[in-house]
Amino acid sequence: MLLANFASKFSKNGLKQTRNLASLREIAGEQDASLLYEPKFVDTREFPEYNTINVRLQGYDFKILEKFQSYVHKTAKRFDFKIVDSYAVAAQTHRAVTYKPHSTVAEGEIDLAIYDRVVRLDAVAAPRLSLFTQILQAHIPVGVTITVKEHEKADEDYRYIPDLLLKEKQEELKALDDPNVRRNLGWE
Repeated sequence: MLLANFASKFSKNGLKQTRNLASLREIAGEQDASLLYEPKFVDTREFPEYNTINVRLQGYDFKILEKFQSYVHKTAKRFDFKIVDSYAVAAQTHRAVTYKPHSTVAEGEIDLAIYDRVVRLDAVAAPRLSLFTQILQAHIPVGVTITVKEHEKADEDYRYIPDLLLKEKQEELKALDDPNVRRNLGWE
């Protein structure tokens, strides 16, 4: 047996060479088909992010404002922004007085309602925010104003309508802690 092995390694001209090298496919291993024509690029750049952004829309016409709010919402989804909340704020009314020419006599009064809508976005990358605001400015309807700013506690307080009766009762309870009021009521 040893002699047969030894004899097979020799040929007429001398020592027979044997290849024990791996093929190129074996060296490279299995490859992903999607990387066949284009290499995989990993973007390692880091951009600063804003925590929470409020996009506040104000206008005199309710229908136009609602339609533009839906456009802002859809555009934010296309930019892959996380939409935290989208809500309406109570309308504010302002009185406009028109005067007769060259006098101080009032000719008429008009009550104007200003409607507010807010779209709250979270984790917004700085380069994408500038492009987002430019797109909104390019498509803004007539009579609508946009305010883009970081979210603050005052924005949350502005959202809710104050309950005047509740505040009045809270003031009465605070007044009951006053020693003079307690004495007048006969509690002390």
